[in-house]
Amino acid sequence: MEVITLSQREITRYQVIKDTLDRKISNNQASTLLGLSKRQIIRLKNKVRRDNLRGKTPKIAIDKGTIETILNLYLNTYSGFNVSHFGEFLKEAHGINISRETLRNLLLTSGLRSKSKSAPKHRSRRARIPREGLLIQMDSSEHQWLGQASTWLIATIDDATGEVPYALFVDTDSTENNMRVIKKLVETKGDTYGLIY
Repeated sequence: MEVITLSQREITRYQVIKDTLDRKISNNQASTLLGLSKRQIIRLKNKVRRDNLRGKTPKIAIDKGTIETILNLYLNTYSGFNVSHFGEFLKEAHGINISRETLRNLLLTSGLRSKSKSAPKHRSRRARIPREGLLIQMDSSEHQWLGQASTWLIATIDDATGEVPYALFVDTDSTENNMRVIKKLVETKGDTYGLIY
């Protein structure tokens, strides 16, 4: 039998990586603790996973019947649920206890879910149009503007000035009501904006 001796530094590194795998600490925290980049932490995690699984059946192997049950439930009953919510229903309603990560990987490999996209970049505010009347925006929104009854507000706004040249409360957001707003806008601000009517 081969004896492998590890230094204290290697033992510490292994324990920190194991803690990230057990989700006790984040990759960023491990990176700070070990003085490594986040990318290096991910590489070490993958290496430990490979070394632990090499030649072994995973401790928590899921039988094919349970996998089929999970996939059928997701397809037919819980389609569209996020992984955490689906996992809760599996445990509470069906007595199937599976880790979130295992469930996520199962749904990914079966093609029932796709990898989540990275968070969108923060929008920077667009500069306003330089001259009044060059861009008039129009929007409709339904609220209880005037008491209990739900009412629509169709409003226009001049991008350059932020002024609301015309707005109208209506009972429905219809083409006819939108055209009424546009007509009134042209009648009241046509000369200012250089519109012909």
